[in-house]
Amino acid sequence: MRLPVAAALLALVACSRTTEGPTPRLVGVINPRTRNVTPPLVCNAQGGERGWRMEVSGEAFAPMPGDVLSDAPMAALPEVTLRGPTTLTLARERVAYVRPELLLVDLPTRDTTPPAELPEGSYSVEVTNPLGGTASLADALVVVAPPTLTRVVQPPGGYSFLEPSPLVIEGTHFRTNTFPVITLRRTDGPQQTLFVTAVVSSTRIETEVPPGTPEGRYDLVVTNPEGCAATLPQALDITYPKLGTLTVEPRSGSALTNQPITLTNAPTGSQLGFSGGVPRLFLVATLKKDPFFEQEIPLRDVTFVSPTQVTAVVPTCTGFEEPPATDPKCPDGIRFGGPYAIKVVDTNGAVGEVPASAGFTVVSDEAEGLMPEGGALELAPPPHGAPAP
Repeated sequence: MRLPVAAALLALVACSRTTEGPTPRLVGVINPRTRNVTPPLVCNAQGGERGWRMEVSGEAFAPMPGDVLSDAPMAALPEVTLRGPTTLTLARERVAYVRPELLLVDLPTRDTTPPAELPEGSYSVEVTNPLGGTASLADALVVVAPPTLTRVVQPPGGYSFLEPSPLVIEGTHFRTNTFPVITLRRTDGPQQTLFVTAVVSSTRIETEVPPGTPEGRYDLVVTNPEGCAATLPQALDITYPKLGTLTVEPRSGSALTNQPITLTNAPTGSQLGFSGGVPRLFLVATLKKDPFFEQEIPLRDVTFVSPTQVTAVVPTCTGFEEPPATDPKCPDGIRFGGPYAIKVVDTNGAVGEVPASAGFTVVSDEAEGLMPEGGALELAPPPHGAPAP
């Protein structure tokens, strides 16, 4: 089946050694990560094994069949060359033909396989069709270096649980007039993306840690828009002022009625008492409607009594809904079980917790159970012959 095709190609070459294919025309090069940036920036590092994928747009890109006499015929693709501080012609496997108006190319970096050193600077792009015909576009792309991180300037007054905490990031090769992605990363928790206030210069970024970010040590990752990233390990150690040892009384309540409680704070050393405002209290529990998803359910009617005491109401019956409950079965309430932890955030920014081991238990009025001193609910044994819960 390949012999007629091969004969036609050989006849074409024999008739004229000067036969050329269509002459391409280059329109532009696009970095898919920053489509509106012209000329696009390309980082000369990272990019994985293949490098950075770029789009070359134009007209009359024309591959032709090759190796038609072999058992594995392949197309001869347009050749793509970068010319600037150095010259690099891309290997065939780094060029993909999509249509006459579009080529996809994978630009290698010093971290790809095999590596390629592309010095920083402006490059023209040249495309040559297999049968001849070449187009070139000057200043088609700019090769840049990856960012580096040197240090993070922590908030001068420490981190605040209630307000954004300002950070200054210092390093090199930041992109002004852009919005890099800044991420806090912790091995034992989810990532946290930060809001960029401003890229002040190529060496300084101003950002902030959102209020309520969980405490812990975080790596800081800055990713420039064109793709390259830098990581500063263990850059942030987020901690907040602490309340004293917190206890709750009573430690249980019916699932069919909201339960008033008293929270006692016993600070020692540098720990803080309640400051006089109305603190935020949350029960970390599951609802009857969503028994497999733990949520922070706000306590109601929180009242400051003294630096060592506040009162509140656990919405065991109403959950997130406004009291009073309209259904005596409390379908919106907190799921029977526990003990559940209670988290506290004071108006001075200090935080504390009644741990689950000493927390609040929701008792089902339909269950026969006992509340031991340890606080965990013990169900009575089922009647003879009934299945265990």
